Order: sequence, then structure tokens, then C-alpha cells
Amino acid sequence: MFGDWLDLLTTFVAILLAGATVKMMDDALDVEYDLCRGRRTLAARLGRASLPYSLLTFGLAMMANRDVALAVFLGSYAVGMFTRAEEFLPSRVPAYVEIVIAACLLVILVGWKDALWGMAAMSMIDWLDDVMDRRKDAISGQANVAIRFGLVETLVAILIVFCLALYAEVFWTMLALVALVILSIVFDVTTTKVLEPEEEEWEPWS
Repeated sequence: MFGDWLDLLTTFVAILLAGATVKMMDDALDVEYDLCRGRRTLAARLGRASLPYSLLTFGLAMMANRDVALAVFLGSYAVGMFTRAEEFLPSRVPAYVEIVIAACLLVILVGWKDALWGMAAMSMIDWLDDVMDRRKDAISGQANVAIRFGLVETLVAILIVFCLALYAEVFWTMLALVALVILSIVFDVTTTKVLEPEEEEWEPWS
């Protein structure tokens, strides 16, 4: 019984820390866009330190549960490029090639069932975020699944991948939803508004 609870705890820690890694790296890539929107994220405040902190959290996630951490990270990596699958990346190959590579690596490293969970669960979370941000992304011209394929179609896709995630790993999926809530709160709390000079007295960012 104690072993089951310990396994549940390490799995949750792995999901939470791997999710924090993905969120930190995503915010680091979007730091200029977020600042233009008047949002100064934790990644913007950390600057170049975002990379070592991300590596640290991912290393701890791997120590807690290697398969879960890899499923979250590589699943997020693949899903994150879905809306721009034909765009050429710095590797000089289209994004869809790296998506396939990430998916194949995931299957090889953790097995097809955990790979299915990683892809499905991260799709669910990413597309939910797109649904929530569809109006702001439409104004700014950001790539968004809900904008590109439609709100109803995206909601149906979210339901499908949620069912796939449950089929692959019921407990991991429930833990991922709890981790999503926690990470959303943490990153929202650590994000501050960048004030316009005409609104209030200007204070330097650093």
C-alpha cells in the first residue's frame, strides 16, 4: 500500500516538474510577445537563467519518474509544433518531420502506451489553452488550433484525446489535470502586468 502511494507521489512530482519545464521554456520563447501584451512572465524576469532552471526542473522530473517526464516533454514538443507543421525549423527540416521524430523517440523510449498518453494528454492541455486564448491570439495573429480549425472542431478533438489519455493511463491523466491547475496558479501569480507610462508612474523592469 505504501509503495502504491509512493509511486503515485513520484508520478505526480514528475508530471508537475516536467510541466513546469515545458511552461518555462514556452514562456522563454514567447517573452517578447508576452511583454508586448503587457505581461511580464517568470521567464522574462529570470532572463537567461530560464534555461538552467528549466534543465534543473526537468532533471528532477526524470529522477522522479523517467517515463512520465519523457512523455510530458516529448509529447509537448511534438504537439507544440502542430499548428505550424509545414514551417521550416532551425534544423532546416519542416516541423512535421520533427513531430514524427519526437513521436518515434517517445515510442522507442517509453513504449507505445505511455507515448500515446503523452501525446494525447499534452494535446488536450495545449488545445484547451488555445481555446481559452483564441480571442487574444486572433488579435495578435498567433497560430492557434481553435482559430485554424474552428471552436467546435477543437472541442471535439479535445474530447477525443481526453478519452485516449484515459485509455492509456487513467491515474496519470487525473494527476495531469491537478498539475495543470497548480501550474496555472503558480505561473499566473508570478506574472506581473507591465504598466504603460501614461497609466501610472513608470518603474523599471529590473
